[in-house]
Parts: sequence; C-alpha cells; structure tokens
Amino acid sequence: MMRERKSILEVTSAAICSAVSAILGLLPPIYVTPWFMRIDIVAVPWLVCWFVFGFRAAMLSALISIPIVGFFEPFAGGWVGGVMKFVASIWMFAIPALFAIKLGGREKIINNKKLFFVVALVSVIVRDFVCLMFNFYFAFPVFFNMSVQDIANLFSFLRSPVGIWLGVGGLTAFAVEVAVWNSVQGFVDVFVSWTIGTTALRTIKRGQN
Repeated sequence: MMRERKSILEVTSAAICSAVSAILGLLPPIYVTPWFMRIDIVAVPWLVCWFVFGFRAAMLSALISIPIVGFFEPFAGGWVGGVMKFVASIWMFAIPALFAIKLGGREKIINNKKLFFVVALVSVIVRDFVCLMFNFYFAFPVFFNMSVQDIANLFSFLRSPVGIWLGVGGLTAFAVEVAVWNSVQGFVDVFVSWTIGTTALRTIKRGQN
C-alpha cells in the first residue's frame, strides 16, 4: 500500500513539474548564445522534483517534458533541441542521485552546503564533457549539417563575449564556448533548484510536525 502510494505521488509530482517546465519554456530565455544555445530555467522543475521526490520522479518529469520542450516551444530546436536539453540536464540530478546512493540519502547532500557544492561541480564537469561530445558528433552535424571545418569556421566568425575575451577561434573557441555556457546553465539550474527545493522541503517538514 505504501509502495503504491509512493508511486502515485512520484507520477503526480512528475506530471506537475513537467507542466511547470513547459510553461517556463515559453518565457524569454535569460540569454541566447551566438550559436543559439538558450540559457533558461526549463530544467529547474526536474531538479526540484529530485530534491523533493527523488530520482525516478525527476527522470519521469524530464521525459514527459522533452517532446513539449523540443516541438512546441519557440526556438527550442525541434527533436535535436529536445534531445540536447535532456542530455545536458540529466546529469544535474543523476550525479547527485548517485552520490545520494553512496552517502545514504538525498538529505546528506542537500543539508551540507560544502558537499552540495562539490556534487554540483562534479555534475557540471560531467555535463560539460558530455555536451562537448554531443555537440561535436550529433547536434552540429545533424541539426546544422556541419562538418568539422564548418564548425571551426563558425566559431571563428560568430564570437560571443567569452570567445572575444579569451581571444580564441576555431575548434578551441567551440570547446570553450560549449563548456562555459553549459557551466553557466548548469550552475543556474542547480542553485535555483536548490533554493526552491530546500524551501519546499522545509515547508513540508513543518507541515508534518
């Protein structure tokens, strides 16, 4: 009975968080890079879902959201954009979930700010590496139909403030741009969700007392 109730709660919470994610996707992005990566808060509800309800609810929320994010929201990039959003964002709750298994629960991470920062940093590093690989071998070749040389030429021509400040171009600029902006997005996701998630947990705990 308890297991069935927990499953219902996970599905319900995932549905609610995916709906919130879809609504957030309709808002103007915080920033759009010259190569059309959006810095937004679409993935924040998925992470909040992990904070409050756990990994399965967060994963279900993300999977429900992806078709909506990819196909129905403006400038989201269709199925390639939806896949890339999922591939980038899943690490922001999958890595903490792995740490939680090793350390004996989400609370051990959530309630320890130093540990949480370390876990967030590991999550962002994994995200950066995966996104670099997926952009190079999947998004740019499939979505933009670009060769390696095309990518190098694009990032020598379309310069964001990061590339200009560092004075880099070509594939070096590509690697730097992907890593920097995914790091920015990752830290936005994780710390906004931490603020909301910890507030929600405190509210729930007070309600139970």
